Amino acid sequence: MHSIVARLILLMLTHSAFVSAAEIDPSVRETGRIQFMMCAACHGKEGEGTAAAPPLAGSEWVMGPAENLIRIQLRGLRGPITVKGREYDIAAGMAPMAYQNDAQIAAVLTYVRQSFGNNASSVQPSQVAALRGEVGKPQLTVADLTPHGQAAPAAIVTPSNKYANLDEGVSFPRWAVIGIMVVFLAGVGVWLAKSK
Repeated sequence: MHSIVARLILLMLTHSAFVSAAEIDPSVRETGRIQFMMCAACHGKEGEGTAAAPPLAGSEWVMGPAENLIRIQLRGLRGPITVKGREYDIAAGMAPMAYQNDAQIAAVLTYVRQSFGNNASSVQPSQVAALRGEVGKPQLTVADLTPHGQAAPAAIVTPSNKYANLDEGVSFPRWAVIGIMVVFLAGVGVWLAKSK
């Protein structure tokens, strides 16, 4: 009797909502990979994070409640957020990606939750549809999110130095940009005048 109960419990645990990446429909995984191309611009192509956005690989927020990621996708995120012990506070935050349909959002979130060493449950389009009412509300802050608890260990990914200069707060002076544009346009004008 105890062995039957133990087997039933084991069966329920192994076939719960925590579906492995191998069990995901390949077309859903491909859709997620394609949608992730937009995310990779800031989060890095391997989810390693950049100075423009925190890492997704091994992130306690990625491994936490799927509802957080769905709401972030629909409303965006601003303000400081600590990921893997480092605080990120990107000036404009993350813009909402609510233009994607429910299946696309579910696919990209499933891809992120099951890639880069992450192993979290998949996200279903019905979960996204249930939160569509979030669209149009102000960007979220960490205080608006459900606490994530402990993240499962993920593969160690070295952060890229892409956008590393953004941390320094140094930018090209506006007067120099205007000066370069004026010289360039004057040069184009001279060239056009001589080519006639």
